[in-house]
Amino acid sequence: CQLFPELDSRLTRVVFQSAQIDHRHLVIEDMAAYWAQPRSTAQRNEFYIEQAVPLGRRAVEQALEQAGLGVEAIDDFIVVSCTGLDTPGLDLRLAGALGMRPNLRRTVIGSMGCYGAFPGLNRALTSVLARPGSRALVLCVEVGSIHMQHDPSRETIISTALFADGAAAIVVSSHPEDSERSGLRPQIIDNETRCDYQTFEEMSFRVTDEGFRMYMSSYVPNVLGANIASLLEPLLTRNGLTPNAISHWGIHPGGSRILDHLQESLDLDDEAMEPSYTVLRECGNMSSPTILFVLDNIQQTRSPQPGEHGIIMAFGPGLTMEAALLRW
Repeated sequence: CQLFPELDSRLTRVVFQSAQIDHRHLVIEDMAAYWAQPRSTAQRNEFYIEQAVPLGRRAVEQALEQAGLGVEAIDDFIVVSCTGLDTPGLDLRLAGALGMRPNLRRTVIGSMGCYGAFPGLNRALTSVLARPGSRALVLCVEVGSIHMQHDPSRETIISTALFADGAAAIVVSSHPEDSERSGLRPQIIDNETRCDYQTFEEMSFRVTDEGFRMYMSSYVPNVLGANIASLLEPLLTRNGLTPNAISHWGIHPGGSRILDHLQESLDLDDEAMEPSYTVLRECGNMSSPTILFVLDNIQQTRSPQPGEHGIIMAFGPGLTMEAALLRW
């Protein structure tokens, strides 16, 4: 691997091949040149601001176009990101650039990693239910590639092989006209979260003098596989459902081993897992936006029918597991 020439090339080949990623999108055009120069956290964060704003703007514009809405229709704007810091934040920068209303309610969610979309969706759902007829826009945007580390450790090679940049936005609405205009879209019926407070060190994203350092223990897939039932059982039971009643599964592709362990634990066939594996192959792990890519894949390729249920789930630091029950 040209980024790690001092390491055994067999090791890097094995890591990159086992990632099962065919394509990824990065904001850095020449990754080798970027990696060759040491960069401080401040320098990396300036690059984050430079790249996250246009990336997030494209995602917002696409979501509004698909929903058939203008920016003036949005009452709440929730921005999720863990790969950079900015005050005034992306919420203000994007709201101003897009011409959003000055009385827009804004929320910024950070430090939650790959499951960050779920707190964002929960905040949006709370808002639109409290104000019937309102609309919330959730944006997840990450540019994790700027934090690639110089340390040629196994953990660094794994994160370099796995993570990518991306953004996704979704409109959450309680307005009666929106379901008719946008066609069949899922309702958020319920959600569930679980955190094991004894496993803080299994997955982390730590600030260093040279950017954010990602660490994920090799035990994470096993921990998730062993504990997924404790996340889903109360969610399903509360809503009078069993796993067999779920027609669509969207699992955050945190890595191929994570998907393999969860497929086995949930006893799902390959077809049920295909949206998650497709996003992994085509996009890699983009952190918080990734589960929204999986949901879009389900929507576009599975043609969900009225009354069908789905579950989407993601995982991150904590270890934290989040899931949402959907109905089309």
